[in-house]
Amino acid sequence: MTEPVVVFFARVKDRKLLELVEFYAQDLEILRRLGYRVHIVSRVRDLVRAPVPVLYFVWWWSYAAFPVALARLLRRPVVITGAFDVYDFSARPAYQRALIAFAARYATANVFVSQLERREVPKRLTVASPQMSPHIVDETVYRPNGERDPDVLLSFVLMDRGNSVRKCTVSSIQALAMMVGRRPTLRLVIGGKKGSDYPALAALAERLGVGDRVEFCGLVSREEKIRLLQRCGVYLQPSRFEGFGLAGLEAMACGAPVVTSPVGAVPEVGGDAVEYVNGDDPSAIAAVVLALLQDPCRAADLGARARARAVDQFSMSRRVSDLRAILDQVLTTS
Repeated sequence: MTEPVVVFFARVKDRKLLELVEFYAQDLEILRRLGYRVHIVSRVRDLVRAPVPVLYFVWWWSYAAFPVALARLLRRPVVITGAFDVYDFSARPAYQRALIAFAARYATANVFVSQLERREVPKRLTVASPQMSPHIVDETVYRPNGERDPDVLLSFVLMDRGNSVRKCTVSSIQALAMMVGRRPTLRLVIGGKKGSDYPALAALAERLGVGDRVEFCGLVSREEKIRLLQRCGVYLQPSRFEGFGLAGLEAMACGAPVVTSPVGAVPEVGGDAVEYVNGDDPSAIAAVVLALLQDPCRAADLGARARARAVDQFSMSRRVSDLRAILDQVLTTS
């Protein structure tokens, strides 16, 4: 029997990202595991050249209006998934809001990655068949490995177009400056794209006298990211909002003690297995981090609980089960 075709659409500039970025690659693997032949499309204009599938599977609402319109024309079901980022929806241009609203209304199913967005988005838009299936982590790869370095704080931040403001990166650097007097060997490693926010962050570190204590390592390979998560003394990810908080989950799976903020969907992910702090309060961040570093037993216990929660609540098997049920329902009722 011929495998049924699913058109997987995610608008990216480089198709290699679809195999390298965790959440894309995971869903591609899951779709294949569920018995579908996946046809990947990364550009809108290539949608019309794709084979007519049994289903369109779309990442992100921002560009979903185009595959949704095509799916309706061909009378095929379409599923949209991803973090909706409801916190900044009202700030988007009107045309973007209109396209997103069209996609959410006329998709066959909308699969949010948090209960927060599953609850809040339908308050703002008409949403067809809202579902929830969280991001996941491959716990066989993201896992503890060896001793941690208590002098290394780690954070992953896309330093571009103001994203570092949402991630409270200024507060993290200010907190480090407050801590080095008590722990002179402490370092903050910040991974992620050195975009438009980077020069100001680097200048702030120099101005605060911790330029040699902050390492901006830029984009790193998956292997290096995991190594850093396995080695850091604390994973530091304060924030003003998160539609999910995937980097924090990956740190949890690696057994890192995580310090983050009780905003957005973060409490759904971290539960009682992480430390929470106001991301706009450098003094509070410094106090919580120092308390963990000064109590290795407590830090180790927090990391172990974080690992257990990641494996129990956010394993690959959960997403497999969720998507199997959702796609079966969509294909049965369409």
